[in-house]
Amino acid sequence: MRSFGARTILASLLALLVACGGGGGGDRAPGVEPGPTPPGGSVTPPPPAIPDPSPAPFAEAQALFPFITHVAIPEDGRPVVDFQLSDERNNAITDLTLANVRFIIAKLTPSAQGNLSGDWQSYINSVEQPGVGPGTQARLRATTEANGELSNNGDGSYRYRFATALDALPGSILSQAETEGLDLAYDPNLTHRVAIQFAGGLVPANPDYDFIPATGATDGLFQRQIATTASCNSCHDQLALHGGGRVEMNYCVTCHNPGSTDANSGNTVDMKVMIHKIHMGANLPSVEDGGEYAIYGFRDTRHDYSGLHYPQDIRLCVNCHAGTATGGGRDEIFLTSQGDNWAEYSSIAACGSCHDRFDFSRHAGGQQDDSRCASCHAAGGRAGSIADSHRILFNEARQAFDAKVLGVANSAPGQRARVSFRLRNPLTGEDYDLANDPIWQRPGSALNVRLAWDTRDYQNTGNNSPAASSIATSALSTGVPNGDGSYSVTMDLPVPDTGVAPGIAASGSGVAIVEGRAAVDLEGEGSFTNVPVGDAHTFFAIDEVDGVATPRRQSVELDKCLACHGSLVFHGGNRADNIDSCVSCHNPRNTDRDVRAIAVSPPSDGKQEESIDFKSMIHGIHAPSIRDNPLQVVGFRGFTTYVYDEDAVHYPGHLDNCLACHTDDGYQLPLAEGVLATTVNTGDNREDPRDDTVATPMATACSGCHDDAVARAHMTSNGGNFATSQQAIDSGEVVEQCAVCHGEDRSQDVSAVHGLRPLPGF
Repeated sequence: MRSFGARTILASLLALLVACGGGGGGDRAPGVEPGPTPPGGSVTPPPPAIPDPSPAPFAEAQALFPFITHVAIPEDGRPVVDFQLSDERNNAITDLTLANVRFIIAKLTPSAQGNLSGDWQSYINSVEQPGVGPGTQARLRATTEANGELSNNGDGSYRYRFATALDALPGSILSQAETEGLDLAYDPNLTHRVAIQFAGGLVPANPDYDFIPATGATDGLFQRQIATTASCNSCHDQLALHGGGRVEMNYCVTCHNPGSTDANSGNTVDMKVMIHKIHMGANLPSVEDGGEYAIYGFRDTRHDYSGLHYPQDIRLCVNCHAGTATGGGRDEIFLTSQGDNWAEYSSIAACGSCHDRFDFSRHAGGQQDDSRCASCHAAGGRAGSIADSHRILFNEARQAFDAKVLGVANSAPGQRARVSFRLRNPLTGEDYDLANDPIWQRPGSALNVRLAWDTRDYQNTGNNSPAASSIATSALSTGVPNGDGSYSVTMDLPVPDTGVAPGIAASGSGVAIVEGRAAVDLEGEGSFTNVPVGDAHTFFAIDEVDGVATPRRQSVELDKCLACHGSLVFHGGNRADNIDSCVSCHNPRNTDRDVRAIAVSPPSDGKQEESIDFKSMIHGIHAPSIRDNPLQVVGFRGFTTYVYDEDAVHYPGHLDNCLACHTDDGYQLPLAEGVLATTVNTGDNREDPRDDTVATPMATACSGCHDDAVARAHMTSNGGNFATSQQAIDSGEVVEQCAVCHGEDRSQDVSAVHGLRPLPGF
């Protein structure tokens, strides 16, 4: 779970998406109180300790703790930077050379549009000539320098003197800037930022320092605080670009600003434009019209984002940048002092980054700059507020439904369980009347109660179906009012006993789920959309000795899924944001055999069936970049074959970090007691798992990502088996030995081999 509430990030975690706000100075959006004072010279770092007998080598440091302690710009215009560097034990690092550092300095220029914030402009630039892409003009591009003078004080502290004089920039740079309408003049009264990139070590670090050269002030500065490194790392885990050395947004924006352009493509690399376009990807209007969005990077390498599919609704602006007005009350997002900018200030650059086929020169009489945007795009304006334009009516409609399972009775083997539940509108506090409310009479509306068993690992044997899915009964047609606004549903099928084929009684505990969708007129125009009512579940005892239900193990955290996906709504809007509901059908005994046999577009993998077990399917979906064979699954009624290859899936994080999805111990080996092997062939008797061919559970989980022949051979040589039976595993004939090396605190512990690290906020 998230470990702390809505939070405001200080300047050391500054802006990524330079959001829809176009400009201005000041410290806040209208109606938003100022954020915290950004750190600067007033924060005194601890002095590093000089180890005895030898200093800590930079190249061996497992963590870097750099601090810029002071910056001054003397009369010759060459900035002087004092900084210190220590390792994870605060041992002074004393062997730093110019080969290990890069420096940049930028000024924060105010905007004429308003008083919220401006734009960074780097003083350190180069002129890039077009060569390999569609670009035709030379363009200015921000860069770093490392050709100044580095003085080593021998105690972990250093002084760097820039080679660049801010008031005497090269003539070629000034000439190009003039061509592009850019102002590179040194202004000592503006906020300036110095940032450092450390290179050549084991870990990156990007310290920065904001100050006003004329006064030396580091507090109370004119700032631009839009988004945070932590917001990015909620998905990207860890965002590390340009060879992995650039990891902090405060550093990124010193180069990625309006004065920096990729000459090869002709595209700006301004953060607010570039990041919006990257995340829009395949949904950019220009791409949908047959164009592309590409940026040419190091050594003219082409990075094409035209096929990128963002895993959540792009209108969830607050997931990347939010302040107290737009993100207050949500503990899963990171707040900044200008994070509300996107909702307060519109601009051609920011708005046009997503709406990139829009001709602003013809919009509302023609817009040449941002000065008139707010006359329409504001609360009370003709176009309404920016926030209103980004409303997601589907998500708002979901707030009107809250389901709760109240209890399960008659749940012993052979009995038809009776499930009590309540469905309420939290906005009004009223219970829904399933028989009379018009919303439930519309075509498309559905409400079902489902049962699955058992919680050691769902398999649903005895469900009267060749598929191992949960059983369901319609609550709209069979629900009986309890007289207090709640309802009861008696299941059509009994909890199986030995008298139900294939003669295997349910045992242990089960889960009861209420799920469904309501047909809602979102726009009020007579067009209806299926809106999930929100899955609810409770566990119940089947034959537990003490009558107390045993919950299913929790291996993953829903909040971690939602950090990237925003919301998970599947299966026609019936199932949403409930892992315990998902795994009741996506269990080790279920495959796509039935629908694969009638697939409109048959898979090309040559398989008769593919498991839809969560521990293999979810790994396979997210891991096409390292799999030899992309996962292929056939969906509802064979209409769609999903091929999860690199064209379809672009996982934004690091696949080796199990904690991006799992609980703190949900990835550990051995797996929990009772975890079943995964069916790879359901055999002749589809309803009887005893003739299934199965893959051992640990091998199944690991091969979801590591599916190559060498990895599979390693697994089989250590007890894993991809063609055995559950009986052979239960009898001890087949024994996985993976945990001998890969178990907790063993020589090849998963956490060590994978280099696990927690996501921000978890």
